[in-house]
Amino acid sequence: MIWFLRTYQVDIMLALASICTIIAVFTALAKTIPIRRKRILLIMEISSSIWLFADRVAYLYHGVAGKTGHIAVVVSNFLVFLMTIFVLESINLYMQDVLINEGGMKKIPFPLHISDILAVIAAVLVVVSQFTGLYYTFDASNTYQRSKLYFISFIFPYAILVIMLVELLLCRKHLKGKVALSLYLFVIGCVSSSLIQLFIYGISWMDMMAVLLVIMVYLFSYLDLNERVDTANKIAINHLKNEQESLRHLFEQTAGVLAEAIDAKDPRTDGRSARVAGYSREIARVAGYDEKECDRIYYTALLHDVGKIKLPDTLVSRENELDDEESVTLKKHPEIGVELLSGITEYPFLKEGARSHHERFDGQGYPEGLKGEAIPVAARVVALADFYDSMASKRLFNDALPQRTVREEILKGRETQFDPALVDALVELIDADTEYNMRETDKDSDVQNETDITTGVDMHFAEYKETVSDGIKVSENVSRYRFSVRTDKVADEKRAVPAMILFDSYDSCTHSDDRSIRALNYLEYAEIWFDGHAVSNAARNLEISVTDLADEAAVSEEGEGVRIYEVETSRYDDHLKIAITGGGKAVTAVVALPDPARFAYMGITGENCSIRCTGVQDTGVRTAPGDIPRIAENVSFIDRIEGDIPNVQILGYRAAWTTPVPLSDGMRLRFHTMSLPSA
Repeated sequence: MIWFLRTYQVDIMLALASICTIIAVFTALAKTIPIRRKRILLIMEISSSIWLFADRVAYLYHGVAGKTGHIAVVVSNFLVFLMTIFVLESINLYMQDVLINEGGMKKIPFPLHISDILAVIAAVLVVVSQFTGLYYTFDASNTYQRSKLYFISFIFPYAILVIMLVELLLCRKHLKGKVALSLYLFVIGCVSSSLIQLFIYGISWMDMMAVLLVIMVYLFSYLDLNERVDTANKIAINHLKNEQESLRHLFEQTAGVLAEAIDAKDPRTDGRSARVAGYSREIARVAGYDEKECDRIYYTALLHDVGKIKLPDTLVSRENELDDEESVTLKKHPEIGVELLSGITEYPFLKEGARSHHERFDGQGYPEGLKGEAIPVAARVVALADFYDSMASKRLFNDALPQRTVREEILKGRETQFDPALVDALVELIDADTEYNMRETDKDSDVQNETDITTGVDMHFAEYKETVSDGIKVSENVSRYRFSVRTDKVADEKRAVPAMILFDSYDSCTHSDDRSIRALNYLEYAEIWFDGHAVSNAARNLEISVTDLADEAAVSEEGEGVRIYEVETSRYDDHLKIAITGGGKAVTAVVALPDPARFAYMGITGENCSIRCTGVQDTGVRTAPGDIPRIAENVSFIDRIEGDIPNVQILGYRAAWTTPVPLSDGMRLRFHTMSLPSA
């Protein structure tokens, strides 16, 4: 081994120096490396390259007499000693950069600053030695001779390495993975090779080992950077996906609210747009359209009748037949829908569905008389789903038609009124629906809502607030709910407990993204765990009282690990009262809302448990003054100067009124009004 190194070490030096040069070029061209890190790596690689090139020259001209040989050995040995310090200092700077950026330290450890000072002193001594022979001299044949004080040249590099090793051990919590390993190997490798250098003369053990380790430090740094870039890319992609999902969810909610506004013009069509949208998505899915196209068809169906929103209510909700003029007016709603939806440029397909959902496959429809595949596919699907819903829903004097009758009517319109391929898809759905669930139900839902916990669905909660049920409105009437809770088998440090979120929003659902919070006016009042823990968020005040009850039986009537909780809710003015009984505790919470005009919903959540609502009871008992203790001052917007008629604060339609005054001839009233903040 030693013979091989003595024979080929100049070639090994050339190879290692060339590798360092190539790495320096790639480092300079890299765009993903931070500027400070790039500068440090460049200093490290260039210093290493010069170090080995100079050491190679020193060996080649060792003992070569003459002026050229003298200049070569003097310059090369000077660079060898100086670049040794440069490489060590670059590793020191690299360690400092890693501790701050990857390690999360706020400031660089003081001993590493001492290493910086030692490096400067060592470099100065190298320069001094060129004029004093402090470290080495050359004889007449330009042969390198160590001086008596040669050992001093090892003191400062050793001190720097020792300081780095100590700091590596002290800061081990901040240095992990490949970067930490490379630094440990560099320090230990340099110390070991320098000790060998003292005893085996003629081979540049430390030079070659240090440069080899520098290459390893770069490679490990590059691998670590790749991992961090890959992680950052995944985070960015996930963030983008979440943002897109949030936007999609927000659009769906907004479209749903608008669809409800359309349906509200006629009580007989309540929930119809949502049902038609659900049927449309299923028809498209069975017909073979991809998920993206199914979503487009779903949104188109939600808003296909948006044009009716500008028609007179009396026309839309007319129970008897329309005359010719009224029929013409009603048939204008597709064009009106196009006008309303034209502004949504991101989803141009919406207006196509609004325009053409009354077209027929045989060309006998309106407004353009389109035929066959000239009709946009979304409009063809919506037309079929709309026709189906009209028969599978309750009408003025009749319940939904029998499923067999609906199927026959659908088949009658095949190839004339509807696209035959879509009819076949719908018939397939009808045949698979043996329980006739695809129809308007008492709860106006063709599919059971998996987050409406009052329907008896079994909801599982792993992480807290990972899922929250649809909001249950807390009203002035005292309501009682019975929950069956089955806890998961988890480690002792993990909680397994149900909880509730008290909040307000336009869609009675909880939200976590800023866009939905703003658009749906979401406000979270408080969080209450069934074991008595509570957090007040937007509530003006929150008071909790917990009473221990007798221990529950180890096994409830529903099985081992199941607990029964009774929850009673009530409200008076701007105060809520939540009473929870179960789990060996009686918890009573009184919450003061920001103002009396806001709604309050209760969303059920939890952690490491499954919850099922087994009973809902509206007692019909109305909360009276004094039933809920007041824990915050009454919120009043009328505590100002009054006129002849006292001020009045009205929180709902005909919820309050002024003091009556008799009318007299010529009476005039002047008054001011203001909308409440939550209006």
